[in-house]
Parts: sequence; structure tokens; C-alpha cells
Amino acid sequence: MLVKIWISKNSEVPVRDQLIAQITLAIAASDFVVGEKLPSTREVARRCDIHPNTVSAVYQRLVDQRLLEFRKGSGFYVAELANERIEGTRKLERLIEELLVAARELGFDESDIARRIRKQSETRGTSKLIVVESDEALREILVHELTERFPGTRGISFEDFLGKALPATAVLTAMPDEKQKIDPHLKQGQRCVYLQGRSVSASMTGQMRPGADETVAVVSKWENFLTYAKIMLLAADLDPGNLIVRSTIDEGWRTAISHASVIVCDSLTAKSLAGLAGVKPFHIISDPSFAELAALL
Repeated sequence: MLVKIWISKNSEVPVRDQLIAQITLAIAASDFVVGEKLPSTREVARRCDIHPNTVSAVYQRLVDQRLLEFRKGSGFYVAELANERIEGTRKLERLIEELLVAARELGFDESDIARRIRKQSETRGTSKLIVVESDEALREILVHELTERFPGTRGISFEDFLGKALPATAVLTAMPDEKQKIDPHLKQGQRCVYLQGRSVSASMTGQMRPGADETVAVVSKWENFLTYAKIMLLAADLDPGNLIVRSTIDEGWRTAISHASVIVCDSLTAKSLAGLAGVKPFHIISDPSFAELAALL
């Protein structure tokens, strides 16, 4: 329904801002209803004579604002909570205007208000990072990797996320497969950053290929790590007879891997193997995700 979207090339307002404003207003006016699929980026770009990347950037911005949602292999749709999000923004704007009016009547200006808000934020402390993950073993690894950069990170299960009141300043983060479960339960103002996994090629950079006669051990508490690492090593033509796979919850796992030439493990397990030769830790979280969280925190 592209009749709802039009672009003025002669306007001083950037094309991207025009698109964001029009789609937001269309959702607010119920021209685009909850669950409705938006035109594809290529379709909008062709009819409005703009670059598809511009439309993609607009759609992604609206996803970040939780007005749209992306469904893999299908496209972009109006998010279930879009109208509530817009109404919440309107209420916030009214509250800010009322605050400004009341403050001026008391003799305060906008700089006074801004200064006092900053002071309140500092008093409450900095934002803390909370990892939402129901798989305990994976949660421990994620918390370990994030704590190295963001001290104070803690983890909770999805059940705890639903049942516990979280600090207002908390920043939530989770793996992408938790998105469908978490997003419907985010309260107004809450945001969850979904972590990108580190690619296999990035993890392998600088690593030496095991020799044909070397024994390779794979060790972790996280079962999926054991499975994926085993698959990759066998796919790389490692002799199955030279492969040892152990969970850290198994009794005697340290003895089982003690004669391995190479020990492939997650970053948390690597910490407990400090000082041993041949330990090859693999990190889960990608650098772009660390950068995104650093910008928020």
C-alpha cells in the first residue's frame, strides 16, 4: 500500500527522516495496523526513486524503536506493541512539557532541570547489564565474557525475567534465539540487546591446525559447545580416534584430557585450565555486540 508513503526530494528534511515520520504517523493513525506487512525495501525504493539501503536503514531504525518487527524470510511487519509505544512517547512528551512549565513557574530554566536529572542518574548509579538465558551453562559463559568488559554483569533465567522486578537502569541482553520469548514481555522503556555470535572463521583466526597424530580434547559444561566443536573438528578430517569430548560436570574430566595436545574449550572453562599448554579458548560474543553494549553503558 505504497500510496501511504510519499517522498519530497526538494524538502530540507532528509529522505530518511521523512520515511520514519510517515511510517510512524501511519501506524499511529492505524493506516498500518498491527501485524500488517510493510512493502519490501526494494518496492519502496523503486516507487519513491530512492536507494534500497535508505529504506533498509529506516526499517531497521523502526525495529530498534519496536514499532516494526522483522520476520526472517518474510519481511517487516507492524509490531504488536507499536501503538502502545507511540502512545507512551506522546505521554512522555506531555509530561516533559508539564515539567518545563512547572519549573519555569518556580524560577528554574531547562539547564537547571537537565543538571538535576543528571545528578539523580548519578545518584542511582550506572546501568547494570543483565543476561537473560535459561540454559545455565551458556548463561555462565556469557556472564563471564561480558564481565571481563562490563563488571557487575549478572545472569538470570527467562523465568526469573518474568517473575522478578528488575532495576530501572538495567540493560538486558540475550542471544537472538530468545528474542521471540523476551520481546512480548518487555516493559515500556525496557530494551534487550541481542548478541551476535562470533563467527567460526573469526574464532579460528591465528589458530594452528592440529597435527594428524595429535590428540584433541573438547571440554565445556555447555552441551551445545561440545556438539558444535565435535562436528567442526570431524568435518576438518580429524581422526575420530584422536578426539576426546568431555563435559566439566563429568567426574574425572581433567584426567581424561590431561594427555591431549590441544584442548578446545569455551572461555570460562579456559579460565580453569590456566597454565596448561595447548588450550584453545573460543569466545561466543562478537566484537560488534561488545561495541553496541559499550555505547549503551
